[in-house]
Amino acid sequence: MRRSMSIHYPIGESGQVLTLEQNVLAHFAKWRQSDPKMPEAGGQLFGVVQGQSVELMRATGPINSDRRGRFFFIADRFAERREIITLHKSGLHYLGDWHTHPEAVPTPSGTDLSSMADLFVRSKHDLNAFLMVIVGTAEFPKGLHVSLHETNAWSTLKAAEKAQKAQEAF
Repeated sequence: MRRSMSIHYPIGESGQVLTLEQNVLAHFAKWRQSDPKMPEAGGQLFGVVQGQSVELMRATGPINSDRRGRFFFIADRFAERREIITLHKSGLHYLGDWHTHPEAVPTPSGTDLSSMADLFVRSKHDLNAFLMVIVGTAEFPKGLHVSLHETNAWSTLKAAEKAQKAQEAF
């Protein structure tokens, strides 16, 4: 039986905590590349920032117009812009992107890093950084790479000890 689970990530020394909600984790689990024939998948991340709490409440994608292969994912950025506008009207803010990698414990590629830096520079926003989640094939939280990206810097977030010791639901 699965139990409700969220994973918490302290954000550096800021005192803020990023929470990946149950429905987001379920979405990631659905698209995990557990079969060798599965192509990469990805999409956008939406949530709310309230004081010290950053709640990741929705993960979208993939959509039919994305380009996908075993080792690549290219999002339809025009469709994603429309998605940002629609979800913003419902109170959710764009926080970043997610995609899968066909490895147990995912690590960002050079393309991942440069794409996030470029996206951060070219986007209109008030955020200090964009979030990137890479979903690997291992159980969560080990199978998640979670990082924050700015123009010329990025940092990996580590799940809180409580999440590391929790019985995994996925």
